[in-house]
Amino acid sequence: MSELGPTLREARERAGLSLSGMARRTGYSRSYLGNVETGVRQPTPAVIRAYERALGEDVYRRTVLVGMASAVVGAAVPDVAVDVVRGIASERSRLLSTVQTSHEVDKVIGSLVARDSPSVGSLLKWMRSGPPVLRVNAAGILAKVGAPAMDNDVVRALKADHEARDLYLTAVVSRVLGVPWDYAGHLAVNGQPLSDPRDIESFAAEVRNPYDSGARWCSVLMLARTGSEDPTTVCAVLTGALKQETSRENLRAIGCALAGVDPLTV
Repeated sequence: MSELGPTLREARERAGLSLSGMARRTGYSRSYLGNVETGVRQPTPAVIRAYERALGEDVYRRTVLVGMASAVVGAAVPDVAVDVVRGIASERSRLLSTVQTSHEVDKVIGSLVARDSPSVGSLLKWMRSGPPVLRVNAAGILAKVGAPAMDNDVVRALKADHEARDLYLTAVVSRVLGVPWDYAGHLAVNGQPLSDPRDIESFAAEVRNPYDSGARWCSVLMLARTGSEDPTTVCAVLTGALKQETSRENLRAIGCALAGVDPLTV
């Protein structure tokens, strides 16, 4: 993270703020911020957020976002995540229109764009228009921002968009059950119930996934299909999830499933 210091300095200087001015705006001392910008001290997430708030809507604020992406993803998925973040910040959707991104990449991107209003605005627009891959990728990222209001938007979009829904559900089934994409698509699209108790257990855990509201909703759909196969287990799982869920739309889906109603119809 120490490599992010020069990026923070560049973003501040391009916004026309002195180090003293940044100190006044953020509440940190001038000497502390100087050490952060020169790499002597590690920039904490709180400092990064303070810089973002101080820089406001300045276009160079997005340099911070891209620099943070580089630091966070490390050696795992640097090119994909950083390039996607840069594209979103510049309102370019090409990368998100090309191939469906993974759960882990979406988690990284979602955490980085959560406080960037222009990026969130672009994703909301793309979630509702454009090719299916773009729509599902935008939904996947927004589902990991961690805001209940955003979670509601994602679920409503997936309910209304069967193409994006099928892609999202296929990705969740493939990841949760560890099965090939084609087989996951068969399970997702054909409405098959879960017959293996181990699969039910897997979705019982996923329905409480705190990082992905879309995956929680998809898990409710899969468990709702299975209600007649193992009603006792499914009822217990959904009742437990009901106590933890923060999204109104997900609560609605859980309530429908418990009542024996298809969550897609309400």
